Amino acid sequence: MAPLTLGHELARKGIHAATGLVTVPLLAWPRRARAALAAAVAVALTIELARRRSPRIAARFERVFGPLLRARERTALTGATTLALADWAAAVLFPPRIAAAAQLYAAWGDAAAALVGRRFGRSRLGSGKSLEGAAAAFAVDWIVGRVLLRLPPPAALAGALAASLAELLPGPGDDNLRVALAGGAVLALAERRARR
Repeated sequence: MAPLTLGHELARKGIHAATGLVTVPLLAWPRRARAALAAAVAVALTIELARRRSPRIAARFERVFGPLLRARERTALTGATTLALADWAAAVLFPPRIAAAAQLYAAWGDAAAALVGRRFGRSRLGSGKSLEGAAAAFAVDWIVGRVLLRLPPPAALAGALAASLAELLPGPGDDNLRVALAGGAVLALAERRARR
């Protein structure tokens, strides 16, 4: 199967980046946001199961979302589902500000890495990821932590570094989950140390 066209990649990453809006209700109404994210995960997993069990649903899903899917997503969880899981897990595991940063790492940092890496990536790893994309993710992730969420500089730096490395380096599972959980966990530890 051919890789996504630039137009489809832009549409995919635009949707990806728009999921960063989940941070607004999370910061304002954490308990309600966690419940809404749990419901979103339940819906996403139900759709995933349905498209595997019903050829009719699979055909309809393919008609609507096929142009935006990567080859592996035709037989595995879609990036949208893993992003919903990442957002929910961050909201459950971390305090709201840390969870918001983790969610934005996965939404904005990962999107920046993909778009910059695709357009300007020259220094590629065996996984196909580029150092240029990782640098873009790091810059966006640092801005999220330091400028948007006003986290202490060492914590913002540590979280951005962890998230961008989780996006760059190969590892288990989908990078949406790795980016959010690694970035959030390191950020939580770094902020705790900064407050001492």
